[in-house]
Parts: sequence; C-alpha cells; structure tokens
Amino acid sequence: MATFIDLFAGAGGFSEGFLQAEAAGKTFDFLLASDINPTCEVTHRMRYNYQLGLETKFLTKDITDSDFLEILKEEINNQNIDVIVGGPPCQSFSLAGVRKTNDKKDDLFSYYLQVIKMLKPKYFVMENVYGILTKYQGKIKERIIHEINSILDLSVLARYITTSEELVYNNLKGFEQVEAKYCIEKLKISLDKEQQEIEVSDRYVTSIKKLHDGDFNKDELAFIKCALLKEKKNISHKLLDKYLDKLINIWTDAFRNSPSVPEADRNVVRETLALMKQRGELYNQKMALKKSISDAHLTDSPSKSHFDAAVESMEDDTLLNIFFNGCQVASNKAESDNAKNVITEVKLAINILYELATNTVNRLNSILFKHLAQKDIDKLKAVSSNIRLYNIKSEQVLLASDYGVPQDRRRVIFIGCRNDQVLITNIPATVAEGEKVTVNEALDDLMGIQNGSMQTEYDPDVYQNSLVDKPLREVNGKPNGTAPMKTYIDWSRDGRLNPKRFLKKKPTYTSASFWADAHEDEFHEYELANHQMSNQNEKVCRRYSLMRECGDFDLAKAKYPNDPSMKTNKRDYHCLHANEQSTTIMTLGDDYCHYAENRSLTVREMARLQSFDDDFVFQGKRTTGGDRRKVETPQYTQVGNAVPPLMARAIAEEILKNIN
Repeated sequence: MATFIDLFAGAGGFSEGFLQAEAAGKTFDFLLASDINPTCEVTHRMRYNYQLGLETKFLTKDITDSDFLEILKEEINNQNIDVIVGGPPCQSFSLAGVRKTNDKKDDLFSYYLQVIKMLKPKYFVMENVYGILTKYQGKIKERIIHEINSILDLSVLARYITTSEELVYNNLKGFEQVEAKYCIEKLKISLDKEQQEIEVSDRYVTSIKKLHDGDFNKDELAFIKCALLKEKKNISHKLLDKYLDKLINIWTDAFRNSPSVPEADRNVVRETLALMKQRGELYNQKMALKKSISDAHLTDSPSKSHFDAAVESMEDDTLLNIFFNGCQVASNKAESDNAKNVITEVKLAINILYELATNTVNRLNSILFKHLAQKDIDKLKAVSSNIRLYNIKSEQVLLASDYGVPQDRRRVIFIGCRNDQVLITNIPATVAEGEKVTVNEALDDLMGIQNGSMQTEYDPDVYQNSLVDKPLREVNGKPNGTAPMKTYIDWSRDGRLNPKRFLKKKPTYTSASFWADAHEDEFHEYELANHQMSNQNEKVCRRYSLMRECGDFDLAKAKYPNDPSMKTNKRDYHCLHANEQSTTIMTLGDDYCHYAENRSLTVREMARLQSFDDDFVFQGKRTTGGDRRKVETPQYTQVGNAVPPLMARAIAEEILKNIN
C-alpha cells in the first residue's frame, strides 16, 4: 500500500480522491493532512478519524512557520512517504481575484517544495488555479518549474563533483579550466548548503525531543525553542565566502593602479560582491518581511509601496542589476587588457554562482565533452543525468468535467516524478466530450427545498422522479462501461469509497469551528447533511426568476432595466443550465442561480457539483463574515476551494499505475 500526505488540505478533496483510488492492485494509505485553518481540521477529523476510523493525523499549522518542517517530521515519525499532494491557496493566483504584490501566498509553493526536499517522495502533485499560467506574464509558472528542477539528488551531485573535478584538472587548460573550476566550486557550495540544512534540521528535531523529556516550564520551553530556531538559521557559508573573497581580491588587484576607473565606480562592484555573502540572510529577511506585510493586511494601505520597495531591495535581481551595471561602467572606462579580462572573469563567476545547479552541470559538461574520450563522456553523462531529483516535462491543465465532475473547473497541476520513477506526463480523461455529467444529473433529487429551511432527509418521491432518463455510469463518470454502474445521484448517495476497505459511521455534523470545541454529545447524525437554504427575500427570489428566464444576469438586466430586483451591486452571478456543466464553483452559494428553482445553491448542491459524496460532511458554520473569516472557514468556502475528488482520483490512479 502506497502512502500519501496532503498539504494545504482544505476540506479534503485530494484526500478523498486518493482514498477512492484503486489501480494495479494498489491503494493509498492516508498518513497526515495539514492546513492553517482550524475548521478544516474539524472537517478532516470528523471524516477520517471519527467517521472512517482512520489513524490519519492532522497538523494545524502555517507552512511558513520557521519550525514547520521539523514539526511535520516529528508527526510523520520516520514513516516512508510515497506521495505528497497539495496546492497553495488560490486567492493570489486566481484570474477572478485581486492580484497582490508581495502576497506571501505567492511563495507558498516554495515552502511546499521545501517539504518535498526533506521527505523525498516518489511523486508529488501540486495543484493550483488556471490563473497561475498568466500570473506576472507566466513568471510564477516558470519559477515553479525552475524550483522543481533545482531539487537535487545530493548523493549523485557529490559523485558528479568527484568525477568531474579529476577530469577538469587532467584535461583542461587556460580560460576553460578557470570556468570549469568556478563550476565545481559553485556545485560544492550548493552541496554544502543543502547538507548543512538537513543536518541542522535533524539536530533541531533531536533537541526538541530531548526538551520534552526535560523539567522545563512553559516559558522556559518557549525561550529555548526560540533560541533553537534562531540557531537553525545559522548556516555556515565558508565556501561561499571563500568564492566571493577570491573575486573581491582579483577585482581589487586589477584596479589598484588603474586611475581610469574612479574608486567610487570600483567600489560599487566590490561592495556588491561583499553583500552577496549575506545572500542567505537577505533571503530570510525578505521572506519574513513578505509574511509580515501579508499578515498585516496592508494590501490597500497607502504606505504599502514603501514595504514593497524594501522587499524588492532584497531580491537577487536587484543585487545582480547593481553588480552588472557596475561591471559595465568599469568596462567602459578600463584601459588595460588585464582589467578587462578580470571584469569578464568576475561576471562569469557570478553568472555561474546564481544559475541553477543543473545548468552549471550542463555548462561544465559542454566544456569537458570537447576534450574527453568517449568512455569518459559516457561516464560523466551517466552520473549527471540523475542530478535532478525530480523530473517534470511541463505543467498539465486538467478540466474537471473530463473526469466525471459536472463542472467546467480548469486546474493546473505539476507532477514531480522522482528520478527512479516513471515520468507521468498525462492524466487521461475518463469521460468523452459528448458524455459529460450534467448539472441536472447531479442535483435533480435535491430539488424542492423551501426558502430558509434545512432538509436532513431525502425526499423519496423527488428521488424517484429524478432518476428518469438519467444515464448509468461507472464511478469515474464513464457511461456504458463494464465496471459497476449507477446514476451520478446514486453514486453520490451511496458513496464512492470501497465499502470493503472502509466501514463508515452515519454522516455526522458538529457546529464547532475548532477541534477543541467539538464534543460528541453535541454531534448530530443526518441522512442528508449541509442541505440548508438561506432565507432569501422576495426581491432576491424574483432576481433569480428573471435570471432563469433570460439565461444570465446581464441578459436579465438588459431586458428588465427598471425592475427593482435587478438593482444590485452584486454582479458575479452564474446561472446553471440543466443539461450542461456548471461554471467553476467558487466560495459563495448565492453566486449561483439554480437551473429549475428561483433560488441559490445549498452547500450540499455545491458539493455535488464538486463530486463530493453525500456522507462527506462539511463542518462548522455554513457562512460567516467580517473578522471571523480570519479564524473560521465556513462550509461554502471549504467546498469552493476544494479539489474535486473525482479529478483527484484520476490523478491518484495514474500514479498507482506507475509507482514502483
């Protein structure tokens, strides 16, 4: 049985799909989920611990916390992790949302990849909204691919350095040897940094475990942990310092007796090189400042531009621009050939230092291959081909309706495949274009709910009528298949988890938004959960009526410009159509107009459109607002932010087919 953990787990769409998945005689064991939102913890624990009886752990913690990796490592307790799934929150990347500069959410994938580097799963899946492809003219997508490719297999890198270093000294001369030596020194810096980070992290975990056995009060523990966290960031940069000191020295020597380049111009490059020694500290400060800006909700502050400028000043690109501009000024004024050669060498060394380690390997190979015998070329190729720990061809764009979900939800996924695993480049659709599940296939049996009411049982008469002319489908949405088939409604009611693997309690609800407040004597068992209508006034109901008549809000507004019900500041309405798929389900139920009734959607109806089973209960409050949204995640938000389980299932089954 393969194992997986779910980061940025939300309500559990990925988790649900992976537990449903069965392929090649293999299934998944769910070890741990993590999310910053406490209400998501309640939903997870009620589903996976209370209802399904699993031993899955839940870690409620911000992945940007400086001790997240170590706490996660403690929770996993040396268990092998085959797959990691998750997706950073959508708000910052969404095409529909406000684009925010210096939103810490733009960096969450970097923290996610830090977990990947630590646990080294066979596969990882990172999911996000379609808008990520155009975020900052596609630079976010490029950065994600860039950072995935920068995850190194350290044992292979060490072997490559040893092999190539000997070949450089034996086969290269002149400037080619100079360039090659810089490549090797840079690779040693990368290897040393990665190894130190692992060692320091392991020491932190060991120290924390020992602290738990010691006789310390709460304040003493907090003080010691704070000191340990500070020490955890104290990585030695001796190799980096040596690399940059060498450049500073040759730069200083070259211009010592060169009056054509004023001292002020020379110092720009020299001091920038000195500042590059603080690259690690600058990165930590930059990330801490971005986190503070985001947490302080300064998006609309007139002073935010000043904070943005402070962050930008600590970016690598800012430092590099100053450096290369300084080199250009010096080059324009330099008179001696020696000075010009030093400028060329120093620029080359900095380009090598800041490029991806894998690009440095390619650079070094291209130099060596011109001078090596074929046997040595083959030897070097064999080692260098596996330096990247993960392979990824490109991102994949998935449409939820291709996988049996009655919704045209477009999502981007990145599947990283460890270098000893099969490369996965496609998630085959399970449903053909003309066979997709429609809205009425998903929702017809839930009709008839009254305004302002809560329905906790199915209506048998409505159910019987709802089955008329509904196609039978396999669990993945495929019609006319050979596997067991039911209507989409019956799959939703009966559940898609294998009953031989999971013994389920009845759907159970708690209003608690925090797990500490969830008490069993306040649990409620329902046949049908989360099916409650808002108390919508006559004006709102008429607005839905006109939208249904005309097909959407804009058409209704054009036809009835003077109707009082159409006078509203709200514009983001989506009218569902019975024989089509819904648009992307968001986080507000009243954004959607029912296809056959003059009302919005319930949480359960939105969950059906996301392909959640009916016995998956969304916990906590149905809606919330104001400052409470900072600490509570209402049911509508849990549903709207989730990965559709059937789409997750398709991803999981493709991994099961290929995983070694």
